[in-house]
Amino acid sequence: MHDTILLNKISDAVNQVCGMNNIKKVNKLAVVVNNNSHVNEENLYDHLQYACANLIGEWTEIQVQRDDILEQTAILHSIEGEKSEE
Repeated sequence: MHDTILLNKISDAVNQVCGMNNIKKVNKLAVVVNNNSHVNEENLYDHLQYACANLIGEWTEIQVQRDDILEQTAILHSIEGEKSEE
């Protein structure tokens, strides 16, 4: 399943952005994927909960939007969360 690669790319990007911005808990995440992608809110949540367990949980709202972008590409549209005190 090619979308596994895309899910990994998204989780890597979420970890990187959150690390750079000292976000310790993601409350809302909006992602844009290709119209033909099999990535949806449910499988993205499941993957992120495993790959980013310290950031993603039952408190996280995930929105997946579709657009005419390249396959195997995702755009992190927005990340809202709580910053760490560091």
